[in-house]
Amino acid sequence: MKILMALAHPPAALLSVLEGHQVDSLESADSLMERVSHGNYHLILAEFGIAEMLSDIKSADPRAEVVLVGGDNEEGVEAVKGGAYACLKVPVDMGRLGAIVADLISMAEMRIDLAQLEEQLDQKYEFAGIVGRNPKILDIISFIKRIAPYYRVVSITGETGTGKEVVARALHALGSRPEDPFVTSNCAGYVETLIESELFGHQKGSFTGAIQDKVGLFEAAKEGALFLDEIGDLPLSFQPHLLRVLQNGEFRPVGSNRVSKSRCRVIAATSKDLKEEVQNNRFREDLFYRITPLVIHIPPLRERKDDIPLLSRFMLKRYREQTKKPVRGISRPAQDILLSHDWPGNVRELENVINQAVILTGESFIGPSHLPAYLRAPKTRQARGGEASSLDEVVKNHLVAVLEEYRGNRSRSAKKLGISRRALLRKIEKYGIK
Repeated sequence: MKILMALAHPPAALLSVLEGHQVDSLESADSLMERVSHGNYHLILAEFGIAEMLSDIKSADPRAEVVLVGGDNEEGVEAVKGGAYACLKVPVDMGRLGAIVADLISMAEMRIDLAQLEEQLDQKYEFAGIVGRNPKILDIISFIKRIAPYYRVVSITGETGTGKEVVARALHALGSRPEDPFVTSNCAGYVETLIESELFGHQKGSFTGAIQDKVGLFEAAKEGALFLDEIGDLPLSFQPHLLRVLQNGEFRPVGSNRVSKSRCRVIAATSKDLKEEVQNNRFREDLFYRITPLVIHIPPLRERKDDIPLLSRFMLKRYREQTKKPVRGISRPAQDILLSHDWPGNVRELENVINQAVILTGESFIGPSHLPAYLRAPKTRQARGGEASSLDEVVKNHLVAVLEEYRGNRSRSAKKLGISRRALLRKIEKYGIK
């Protein structure tokens, strides 16, 4: 076990109790936080005077347990409430200290076992880049496995940032040979007059600026997959050309009389409601039906918040490896903040937050201070009386509203809330709801 001892005059008997462990000594508390932030200690044995630093210590490394030496009974109780594992009065009871060390060794071993189990579970819930254990995500993975060997055209829908390209790459990885290309195209990023050239290619001299022959993306994709992102932004004037390719597999490079055959699969993605686009005459109905024989809808992150811890660990591992920074995890208060946010930018926003936090932190754990200010800012929701409310008030008011909606029927209210009846009863008792 790794121990940091910040005692001015440790008795010889104490050193004998700690024999066999890695013990780093610190004569002054001046550099204590720096050592805690980078030392990965299991136990910090320190003078009672550092009790006021308990909050900072636990924030820097939530896994480090603090045992204080000194103080009276009343001060010891307050210190334990503030995060200390134990307080030992002077002279130190060596028998009790030995028991504490033994308990912490067991806790450390248990945490190692739990970390290994957590890593195994994380691997279980990662499939070809898709990370999640929410039932909706597991259904998507199951669907991909069934259609990947056979699809010719498939559509992926979902809000911006939900990971549509990740799903597309999973489809390609499972349904193609390793050497088959995966070609991406953002339909929202093209100048309308150049879309045909980009997708189908052109011959030299076919228009001003065509100084050489160009291979289009349909040809470049060969027998792999062409990912048409944001297909809902495709100009109406070009949609008949795409429809022709999808119907009979034929296209003609700009300025050429040669008819080419498309051999690739097509994966279309959009964050728009294409049915609404059809109704508003911004998207062809025949093209809509041609690209939607199979549809995968990715839910927004706010509907799968149970995946946030898993996604956060996955992203933390990636950016830890990229930055070479020894960031071991995300503190509980920081996790609570992540879980309370609605994530309008979805998985992409979460990834940006974790990336920023890893870059900013100089400690072993990501804490609230490493998260963007907009996540840490007080929520602006209003209570019934019109005043800003606490999280407990928001929860209580929501429970009361649902119970009133179902006239006090707790079974129906629990179903509406997505929790068990027993969990609802606990919350009713907790918030004193009559």
